[in-house]
Amino acid sequence: QFHEFLIRAANDRLLTDRNDFGIIDRVNFVEFAREKYRLRKAAYESGNDSEYWQWFNRVQHGARRAPLEIVAYVAENDLPYTEILTADYIMANPWSASAYGAPTHHFEDPTDFDEFKPSSIEVYYRTGEEFEAEYDPVLGADRIISPGPLSTEYPHAGILNTTMFLRRYPTTATNRNRARSRWTYYHFLGLDIEKSASRTTDPDALADTNNPTMSNPACTVCHLVMDPVAGAFQNYGDEGFYKDQWGGVDSLDGFYKRPTEEIFEIEAGSWAERQTFSTEVWLPRDGRFVLRHVNNNYCDDDGRCGTLGRDFRLDEIAVRDAGSGALVQRVEWAVLDEHCLYDGQYNRGVGATDHYQWWGWDCEIPVVLPADDTYTIEVVAWADQAGDELARLAIGATPYREGDTWYRDMRPPGFNGRLAPDSDNSARWLAQQIVADERFAEATVKFWWPAIMGSEVAEPPEDEGDADFEGLLLAANAQGAEVERLARGFRRGFRGGPAYNLKGLLVEMVLSKWFRADAIEDANPVRNVALRDAGARRLLTPEELARKTAALTGVQWGRGLSQEPWDGRWPSALTGEYRLLYGGIDSNGITERSRDITSVMAGVARAHATQMSCPIVMRELYLLPDSERFLFSGIEREVTPVSEFSASFEIESRSRAEWETLSMSGPLTAGPKTVQLSYTNDYADESADRNVYLDRLVVRDAGGRAVATRELERLAPSGDCNQPSGDAYALWCSGSVGVSIDIPVAGSYAIEVVAWAEQAGDEYPRLDVTVASDTRGSAGASAIRSKLVELHEKLLGARVTPHSPDVEAAYRLFVDVWERKRGAEDTQTDFRSRLCDWGRDIRFWEGILDDALIEYENEDGWRWHEYDWDHVNEFMDGIDWGDHDYTAQTWMVVLAYLMMDYRYLYL
Repeated sequence: QFHEFLIRAANDRLLTDRNDFGIIDRVNFVEFAREKYRLRKAAYESGNDSEYWQWFNRVQHGARRAPLEIVAYVAENDLPYTEILTADYIMANPWSASAYGAPTHHFEDPTDFDEFKPSSIEVYYRTGEEFEAEYDPVLGADRIISPGPLSTEYPHAGILNTTMFLRRYPTTATNRNRARSRWTYYHFLGLDIEKSASRTTDPDALADTNNPTMSNPACTVCHLVMDPVAGAFQNYGDEGFYKDQWGGVDSLDGFYKRPTEEIFEIEAGSWAERQTFSTEVWLPRDGRFVLRHVNNNYCDDDGRCGTLGRDFRLDEIAVRDAGSGALVQRVEWAVLDEHCLYDGQYNRGVGATDHYQWWGWDCEIPVVLPADDTYTIEVVAWADQAGDELARLAIGATPYREGDTWYRDMRPPGFNGRLAPDSDNSARWLAQQIVADERFAEATVKFWWPAIMGSEVAEPPEDEGDADFEGLLLAANAQGAEVERLARGFRRGFRGGPAYNLKGLLVEMVLSKWFRADAIEDANPVRNVALRDAGARRLLTPEELARKTAALTGVQWGRGLSQEPWDGRWPSALTGEYRLLYGGIDSNGITERSRDITSVMAGVARAHATQMSCPIVMRELYLLPDSERFLFSGIEREVTPVSEFSASFEIESRSRAEWETLSMSGPLTAGPKTVQLSYTNDYADESADRNVYLDRLVVRDAGGRAVATRELERLAPSGDCNQPSGDAYALWCSGSVGVSIDIPVAGSYAIEVVAWAEQAGDEYPRLDVTVASDTRGSAGASAIRSKLVELHEKLLGARVTPHSPDVEAAYRLFVDVWERKRGAEDTQTDFRSRLCDWGRDIRFWEGILDDALIEYENEDGWRWHEYDWDHVNEFMDGIDWGDHDYTAQTWMVVLAYLMMDYRYLYL
């Protein structure tokens, strides 16, 4: 299960394995869009959409798992771990590869949606003027008429530009890839930017609105590091698609491209009443700002519309320093003539006649400024009024220039003081810079530390007043030193192995004292605090506990056959309906696993143990041969806490005249014993009745001398159908009778039973003979203790002895349960009546009964499996379900007890 471990552990950090939305569902993936349209049309025409949904979900599964499968592929193939970021491929299953337009012939099984191979995005089109697609609202799909000329060679950069990683950490018009930058630093450089510097709450320090991320020290302390890496993701839009804006040039949001405006109403109607309007805008050195006539168009009462006199009169336009107010540049009227599309004219003169008359709509005015900064645009104006509204003037600016791929009011794309040389492949360049950084190795150790140790790497405490401050600081320093040691070995390779090999790192972490520590007792309270997380006593995840139970017992709680992506990829109860209740995550709203068990989780663990113990015992003690058992090989149902030795006999005689002697032998200690004689397979029909008759019991020592003889017809009745009959004891129905004997000295003895039977049905009557002693010194007690030793090692990983406290406690429980069941009036002796919930494991009969399942398909094409109950019941009818000694039921309780032990639930 190494592959699943890698997937699960990587997802615990990246949180990309989400089922709540699709990944590929854009016309940019032309092959995907065409297949979607075809299948949606076929579904509409046939009225059956099962083929479409199967295809769609398998494509999404392939795209969704891509970041995690890169990690697994690199690790399992001993490739340098740096390749998780520098890979020039994307991992895909046959369905997502086809959707990418990539070949699929290299897949070993093209029908296996869990098979992932390195692939590439071969057919990706940016949208532009010649891209034609028609949306069909009936089908809910786009028909690609023409993909246009913007076919794109997708610049793969490992995990960093997989659509799922980008969509898991989306951007917005204001976030501008900063979340992507933050999590890239956290996952791959081990830097939590949000904790890298203290955050001020001083309102004066935060009052700056003059592009504070560029100039305010309270902000730049983080943004100086964060924003260049955000810029390296410049080509990926909100949903993670490459150059997704119309025209295929960039992924800049529309708000940035459109001017940010402030609108003013002009009340002044003459030069003498002229007003001054100003607003602050951010402008680059070669910037542009925009003046816009908001309500130029005017219609009079007769319905005549046009520019009927509501013109602007511009007396002065100036750019001033936003801080000091000093004049930086005055706009000459000739500039307006050139850039306002000749929608105005300069009225030369002095005073009221020296102004610019503007009747147009928009005017984009270029300026040359000393620096990229925030400036004040100042306009002195009045207006020719018309109609009921005042003339309105909008003043705004945008730093955007045609051809830009990143925001001019942010730091340029780069990393660690270096600028990205190529805007098209800046994410690939970023990946190369990250893996060359020494912090990448330390970040890798921190990335995998929780998967091995069960907790995050200790961080230095912030509050010196904390009672545990010294211990927490010691833990942080000690674990920090361990991280550095592991990182050094990871860079150069462990024990002569290759550099950046993840397997080597994981092995080294498992061999470390932080993982292997078992118990720590230290009189020093500081060290006790520092070492309280040492050792791998971590709670198993729901996925791990489900797999552990299946691996150790062959049975899994709520296991199903269907593992389609739309089923949530959770083929068991622990990984499905109880996953979140047992501390799991959904990578969406719940992103942190529970590290300690809660009362709710304890309830789930109890349900898991109690519901699984019955079908496990059922398989082990009734259905599997001894050689194929997982847990209970070498012990049978007849072994009780008081049993010395036993045997099972088939009685072939048909009358008293043909009586036979059944004999068994074994060692016995001195003292009182009970020989239990049990008839286990009663049968009767209209014509015949199967019964057993017992004449006498003889005990012989090693020399063949009889040391005890009992005439069995003298025994007291043990029920209506088991009682003396003439000169024999009759067992007319399944049941048992006990015979008391006394052994004079320890030694080897033979037990002989003289018996005959009335035959009926296809089987001979069976008689089980068991010699019973006390619950402490019997051979049965010894065998049960030995089995408990074995179960402690198999289930709990604990090395114990037959008389260690753990085994003693489990044995006392066994005896207590067994005696209660034996003494209860309503205890069932037919194990099948226990109503084991084995049906919750669809694979329960694998290796036991062939053709136990039937596949069904409904009219919509959906397929599922159910048990062939006639076949299963026929098979079960042929099993001896007797539990006359109550041991199977007792083992069921003890097994549940062990499966609720913390050592079963924890690593």
